[in-house]
Amino acid sequence: MSRNITILGLIQVLLVILVFFGLGIVMKMHGYPHEDFGIRWNPLALLLRRYGLILLLVPVTWVFFAGLAYNRRRFVFSFAVWGVLGIVFSITIISLFLYACVEPFYRPIWMGG
Repeated sequence: MSRNITILGLIQVLLVILVFFGLGIVMKMHGYPHEDFGIRWNPLALLLRRYGLILLLVPVTWVFFAGLAYNRRRFVFSFAVWGVLGIVFSITIISLFLYACVEPFYRPIWMGG
């Protein structure tokens, strides 16, 4: 079971790094960091682009707590709950980055002439 913790933790780290660079590529294709032609950057996309690598602390912390739960009968949550939380964390992080990649900016409607 400790092998599963390590594998899931490494997958989480790899996914955070890949989607961080993917978001950077998508945003640079649209002219990031400039706001040309009325582009307004999505605040979530900006936040994830600037501070997204801090999310690497989530898998590291999860691996630590899941390892503690594996070696003990119970550490805050049971080992099974930590496993589910690891999967939920991965899905949440990927969903946030994918949303930011799909909607990195918007163009406000200009009223008047």
